[in-house]
Amino acid sequence: MTSVNGIFPQVYPCLYREQQQSFPVLLVLACLCLMTGASAQTSATAAATAPVLRAVVSETNPVPYAMFSPEGKLMGGISKSLIDKIGQLNQMPVLYLDVPRARVEGWLISNQADVGCFLSPDWVSRPQDLAWVGPLFHSSQLVVRRSDSKPVAQLSDMYHQRIGTIRGFVYPELEQAFAERLLIRDDAHSLESNLTRLAQGRLDAVMAVDLSLGYVMSKRKFEVALSFDPLWTKPPAIFCAISLDSPLRPALLQSFEQLQQSGYIQQLLQQYQPTMPAATAETPAAN
Repeated sequence: MTSVNGIFPQVYPCLYREQQQSFPVLLVLACLCLMTGASAQTSATAAATAPVLRAVVSETNPVPYAMFSPEGKLMGGISKSLIDKIGQLNQMPVLYLDVPRARVEGWLISNQADVGCFLSPDWVSRPQDLAWVGPLFHSSQLVVRRSDSKPVAQLSDMYHQRIGTIRGFVYPELEQAFAERLLIRDDAHSLESNLTRLAQGRLDAVMAVDLSLGYVMSKRKFEVALSFDPLWTKPPAIFCAISLDSPLRPALLQSFEQLQQSGYIQQLLQQYQPTMPAATAETPAAN
């Protein structure tokens, strides 16, 4: 019995010759497809393992440090601008992690995140377990009150009052008084919410920082006049913190130093300065 292959060249000689001639071409095309597929797979693997800058930015960070959409997406602010710049300098994308403020320290220490900004060694329980960048700048702390209330010159002026604070934030100057119930801590999600409650008479005073207060007051009018008194302590230094176990730590430290030396951070802060007075400032009486 003659096989089909044996008949094929006799019955269809022209087609058989074409088949023989096209076989090397088909083989080359097949190899190219395999090489392309392997290259694509290699690229996908490289993309999956490429470094990503993981940055924690809490939604409770006051504006203009962080600005979130109503859906909870980080849209802008000083934090985003600064960390985006760090990502550009290192040619890597940034993954923003919305972590509650109380958990930021733990995420950095456990290397679940590479960097978190607008922190202070005084605001965390284990500052020695983080690498600190800064100080980047100093932020004046203010006590905001209704203008018809008594000025605040010292801690005892707020005894037994309800103080508006931000959930997850640490206030070193007030923590002992909160613990001893000399002050009533009343948390809210944002500074604007606290100022609204202050204007409504639901709070006696609100803790704020200068840049945040100025920004909110330049965007929002309240139904009563508000005044502020500077806190009686030295304005705290503001830092960024980097995970000690992050493989990006050396590059991040170098990038932050570069931005500090270039004046970029001060230029960035100037962009968010309010265009109108935040509130009426009053000089506290001497202690």
